[in-house]
Amino acid sequence: MVDTLVTFRSVPPTNYSLTRRAAQYVRMSTDHQRYSTANQKQVIAAYAVERNIEIVRTYTDDGRSGLTIVGRGGLQELIADVQFARTDFDCILVYDISRWGRFQDADESAYYEFICKRAGMNVHYCADEFENDGSLASTMLKVAKRFAAADFSRQLSKRVFIGQCRITELGFWHGGKPACGLRRELLNEQGVSRGLLEVGQRKALQTDRIVLRPGPASERKIVRRIFRLLVNEGKGFKEIATELNADQIKTPLGNPWAGQAIEKMLTNEAYIGNIVFNRRSYKLRKEPVRNPPEMWVRHNNALPR
Repeated sequence: MVDTLVTFRSVPPTNYSLTRRAAQYVRMSTDHQRYSTANQKQVIAAYAVERNIEIVRTYTDDGRSGLTIVGRGGLQELIADVQFARTDFDCILVYDISRWGRFQDADESAYYEFICKRAGMNVHYCADEFENDGSLASTMLKVAKRFAAADFSRQLSKRVFIGQCRITELGFWHGGKPACGLRRELLNEQGVSRGLLEVGQRKALQTDRIVLRPGPASERKIVRRIFRLLVNEGKGFKEIATELNADQIKTPLGNPWAGQAIEKMLTNEAYIGNIVFNRRSYKLRKEPVRNPPEMWVRHNNALPR
């Protein structure tokens, strides 16, 4: 049912007599604690009580970027249920437009909402200051907020990139798991070691920094063998992988070796002490782009050889 009683949130409707049934959609990436799913649900619940709406379904995307619908199983399921009439609700409640998505193309955000509207379901943005009633005022505000949500991601991407460049220039590591034979060491803001980070662990404080250090002797032995097979014996990537697998030597994660993994190791400047960033760009969930060497950011001799 389309709500046409008011235009602005400053005059909330209070005379609903029939209880409507709603689905709520909540999404949290890593924006801010105020966007936690619990906080979103609290605001949505208050909105629903005020308008005599019963929340009967919840669709959730935890830890998902709003830049695209890809990987957002909750929103995909919601749209599919609406399209194929697998619903027991007649409206959809969302915290605000940014939780619906920070789509870089505002038309994409509008498209998914239109699918719901076409099925007779209005999308309510519970924390935004307008009623999504199709009026000119609400439409203009909605478009502006969609652009603002998209621009937030663009500006954040720029700030993150600048920060990553700066960290690299200072000789710190900001990537994930390093290559075979290397480990990440966590330092506090005074440069004192907090210990090595295991696979999957991340730093908890923004003031902490990560440096690369030589890893276990057993892994360093594998690295030296791989380089000898290439330089001294002239073997190719696949041949090296085949030999290691024949000797039942596994990767640090316990997997068989592949030619692609060998190639990645042999072209990794970290083995000569250099940290290189921005070889490839992958911004705003777009296709990865290989950058020319003049765009690379590097710090030479960042770790002991």
